[in-house]
Amino acid sequence: MNNLKMNNNLFFLVLTLILIVSCEKKEKKAIKSNAIVVTGQVENVKDTTLNFSYYAYDFLQNLTQHPVEFDSVGKFKMRLESKEPLKGWFSFGRTPITEEFSFTTKDGKDSIVKTGTFDSKMLYLYLKQGDSMNVAVDADDIKETLNITGDSTDDILFAIAEEETFNDYKHKYLKNWYDVSQREPNDFKQNAERLYNEKMDFLNDYKSKYNLSEELIRFYEINNYATLISSKINYPSINSSYNNNKEPDLPEDYFDFLKDVNLDYSISENGIGYFYSLKAFLKKKYDLYIEKESEPEEFYDWLENELPEKVRYEYMAYSLSSDFSNRLYNAFDASSPYPEMAKVVREKFTHLEGMLEGSEAPDVKFENTKGESVSLSDFRGKYTYIDLWATWCGPCIKEIPSLQKVEKQYHGKNIQFVSISFDKAKDHEKWLNFVKEKSLTGHQLIASKETHDILSETYNIKMIPRFIFLDPEGKVIDATAPFPSDPMLLKLFDKHQL
Repeated sequence: MNNLKMNNNLFFLVLTLILIVSCEKKEKKAIKSNAIVVTGQVENVKDTTLNFSYYAYDFLQNLTQHPVEFDSVGKFKMRLESKEPLKGWFSFGRTPITEEFSFTTKDGKDSIVKTGTFDSKMLYLYLKQGDSMNVAVDADDIKETLNITGDSTDDILFAIAEEETFNDYKHKYLKNWYDVSQREPNDFKQNAERLYNEKMDFLNDYKSKYNLSEELIRFYEINNYATLISSKINYPSINSSYNNNKEPDLPEDYFDFLKDVNLDYSISENGIGYFYSLKAFLKKKYDLYIEKESEPEEFYDWLENELPEKVRYEYMAYSLSSDFSNRLYNAFDASSPYPEMAKVVREKFTHLEGMLEGSEAPDVKFENTKGESVSLSDFRGKYTYIDLWATWCGPCIKEIPSLQKVEKQYHGKNIQFVSISFDKAKDHEKWLNFVKEKSLTGHQLIASKETHDILSETYNIKMIPRFIFLDPEGKVIDATAPFPSDPMLLKLFDKHQL
């Protein structure tokens, strides 16, 4: 009897162990690999190594370039690691072509465009965690020869078809020039909505016929909508730049559509393009807000009621690239409610801490219009508002009248205005002539390449114009100060009792 009981206990013990091991194996199988593997063969590939360029839709991810080796007959194998979806492309070169298409002008006339351009041989891939696939294609005829097998095939075919349909030369020409420069405001808005509807119809038609992933569908739905909103917002400034800086005559209700806009989606999941659309929306909404308020809140205080908390923290993190300040950077210290975000932010931006308020400006040297050497430290003793510009920079030149107005308003006060040209050495004479012809006031300086590089690295300067505000000790107050045309500049000056 005892032996029987022992045997039964032993049986159940073994059975339990088997079940535990079995469950552990099932759990291990359920864990999806981060690996993405793409193999294939590309005929007529000209190089033995090409970059696969891609954006991973993950927090603070920039464009990544992954080198891929091709053998003598074009075979390759690419392995990536990503938990999140990514969209990327191979570029197999480009060949000159002539494009011809017709369109109707705003005054109802039929017009034909015929111009030389290039056929870019691009292969787009939309990939997800765990995907494995094979690609066969002739680089000289991608559209007719492409054959893809494996995971995410329908997603990839959609991404390719969407690019071919809406990013061809005609669409780019009309979107980047004709639509923004020649259309009247309401006509532009109607055309932008028509294009949005075309994109959504295209997506919905494809969705009804093929097995598109939920991630891809949601990504295109959100980005199509965000692009529509930002295109309407950006139209006035782009139209002005094409028409000798003459502002278009906007109807009073032009921006009324903003009241119904909802852009509170995750930036990480929708990429850097979505961030720029969201930024345009929030900036315009804030501009309209401060026009009505006698004592408006600062932007990031106002933002607290505009976005869900997590999206707001994402927005602040992405904004650090152009607005690196204590206000934003300290939001990701040890007390941050999102420690994983904070860890990424600190790793990514530590090298820019010289931009933070209170940091001492580098004592670099310049040349003035008399050919004399001038150091940045020479300007200590007063507040200093620095304009980084160049004669070739349209937006820089557009700010000059506003800058001159501010200079005149604060003449004789405890502030000096320093304009530093980033023109190259070969354009030195062009800079001197521009200063003289435009009767530019303030301290006019030009930076050498060495000085340009130091300032660009210290202050993360990716584009100009850029404005920096220093205190009398030469320390940073704001490394991304408001433009002269921005009403917030005067509020910043008033805050320091100038």
